[in-house]
Amino acid sequence: MLKRVLAGGAVVLLAVGGYGVLDVHDKVPGILTLDSTSPSPVPLPSQTTPAPAYPAPKPPSAPSAVPVASGQPLSAPQVAAALKGPLASKGYLTDTSVVVRDAATGATLFDQGGARALIPASTTKLLAAWAVATTMDLNKPFTTKVVDHGGQPVLVAGGDTVLAPGKGDPNQIVGHAGVADLAAQVATGLKKRGRTSVTVGLDTTTYAPGPDAVRTWHPDYLGMGFSARIAQLGLSTERSQPPKPAAADPNRSVLNALVSELGKRGITAVAGGEVKSAAGVPVLGSVQSAPLIDVLGQAMRDSDNAMIESLTRAAAFGQGVPSDSVTTWVSSLLEKDGFDTTGVKLADVSGLSDGTTIPAKLLSDLLVAGTTGRSKPFQEVLARESVAAWNGTLHDRYSLDSDKWAAGEVRAKTGSLPDVSSLAGTVVTDSGRLLVFAIISNGPMNGAGAWGVRAAIDNTVAALAKL
Repeated sequence: MLKRVLAGGAVVLLAVGGYGVLDVHDKVPGILTLDSTSPSPVPLPSQTTPAPAYPAPKPPSAPSAVPVASGQPLSAPQVAAALKGPLASKGYLTDTSVVVRDAATGATLFDQGGARALIPASTTKLLAAWAVATTMDLNKPFTTKVVDHGGQPVLVAGGDTVLAPGKGDPNQIVGHAGVADLAAQVATGLKKRGRTSVTVGLDTTTYAPGPDAVRTWHPDYLGMGFSARIAQLGLSTERSQPPKPAAADPNRSVLNALVSELGKRGITAVAGGEVKSAAGVPVLGSVQSAPLIDVLGQAMRDSDNAMIESLTRAAAFGQGVPSDSVTTWVSSLLEKDGFDTTGVKLADVSGLSDGTTIPAKLLSDLLVAGTTGRSKPFQEVLARESVAAWNGTLHDRYSLDSDKWAAGEVRAKTGSLPDVSSLAGTVVTDSGRLLVFAIISNGPMNGAGAWGVRAAIDNTVAALAKL
């Protein structure tokens, strides 16, 4: 049975009714199982196996401040004693930093090299999420529309990169809006105008334009599908799916899907070229994504590199910052918001590139800003992070005998690259206290490789859960 999850900061109540029955029959991930098979290898880089299609536990309305925790505060010696054994694991790489803090007070309970700047992998996305959450309206959806530009229908990109190619599903985040729904509106509008044959243009100029990849990404990352291309539009069916190569042009994939759906509705349509539509022209149809907070939460849970790059580019674009200056903007924003950015070097905002370094202490600073209520928007982001043995990139973790008691108690952002493993988030202790942790381990992956270091990290966090 899961321990109590306190309603504070980024923690949410897990809906456990019926979960155990599904769990034991391997219908959902969890600590109970009838399957004795060994886990599959850890995919690299910056990916895990696809998460099952079960919804995340619904977060509560975020309080303006963290309530008083029912558990007594832990002391630094208590935490150090609990971590002594796990941190001695041979699974850790040659350079490991660990920071543990009280989530309600921010007090540092353990610090092993937390100020050292190490390669963070996808925990970099926490910095990007801060920038998005604190500069954009998290309640606002992305709008994809088709306008009548001087008699020509033009598809105007609005930032939704998970459009369903057919009908949308309002109960989902991925595929919330559908191209078929948009096409139905456009077809009706065109027929009212007496038009049944059109060339549909594409306008990507109004929403965060920029290159479809980060300059510092290795070319193989797109070729092997570790990331989709960065775009202003995209289909839910063309997200990153290693080892399948990324779609060549996500924006045009949506345009082609729209043309196809118009054909089903009696409109003879062909895909045209780029068009900059005029302001104030009639709208033939529009569809909206899920609210930004849910889209951002999905991107974080899935560690979706292209989505995070696209969302951060949009946040920067809204502040007048071009796409080639996004990393500098994120670092400057963090500094302006009072964070110590010493040692921070960002080659991208997704953590996929070589050259990024971040201290574990900064990751813990961001997490504490959410759990203490300093930033309600970021608190909402943390409430949507992956849950151990439940969903996202943690769906297949914390189910081993060495760490399974922490299932459901850990909510965190994962990070994985060759020679890098990281984890940063929150854990609820047996005594009912919420802790923040950030762990980064760098070095050659010998012996057990990725599985060994991941197990070492999970065992360390599980030791915190036992306190």
